[in-house]
Parts: sequence; C-alpha cells; structure tokens
Amino acid sequence: MNTEIEEKKKYLLHWMYDFIEDDDEPAYQKKDVDECDQILTAFINAVDGSEHKSEFAWISSQVERLVKTLNLLNEKHQHQLLETHQREDLCALISLVIAHAGHDYEEDLTEQWREW
Repeated sequence: MNTEIEEKKKYLLHWMYDFIEDDDEPAYQKKDVDECDQILTAFINAVDGSEHKSEFAWISSQVERLVKTLNLLNEKHQHQLLETHQREDLCALISLVIAHAGHDYEEDLTEQWREW
C-alpha cells in the first residue's frame, strides 16, 4: 500500500477511534471502526493489485461498491459513523487511490452513490 494512502487512512481512523474515547455513549464501538478499516483496506488492496486499475470504468465500479458498502455500515449506526470530517477524509482517501491507480480525476466520484 502506498505510504500516502496508508497515512490518510490512519488519520481518518484515528479520529473515529478518538471519538469513541471522548464520548460517554458513542454511537459506535471499536469493532465498527475496525470493520470500516477492513472495508477500506480491501478496496485499496483490490485497486492496487488489479490488472484492471488502468480502466477508469473498473475503478468507478470499485468506488461504487465501496461507497454502497460504507452506506450500509453507516446506516447500521444511525448515520453517525461517517460524519462531515470523515466524509471529507474518505473522499480524499478515495481520490488518492484513484490517482495512485493512474487516473487524473478531480471530481468527487463518490457523490452519486454517497449517503454519508
């Protein structure tokens, strides 16, 4: 995994874990953040290791699958797992993965499927 991508993912997850520690009754638990981490890692590894990553349509389908999976995870936690800061960091992470795959795409690809 690319160092910049790994650092962005760690930053995102750090604040999610931090929220749990700072809240007496958090809307989600460590296991839920761990699940989010597994989902993101699977996406990153799938794109990084694929022979299809040069095909933008394939990348787009992977982003769609990721976003819809995260939508379900967030819904399970009353839409509190992925809030404004996480949304921005997730979009930045996804953009990094897209760029690392060789695509110069500056729009928010997640917006058409995103519910968070």
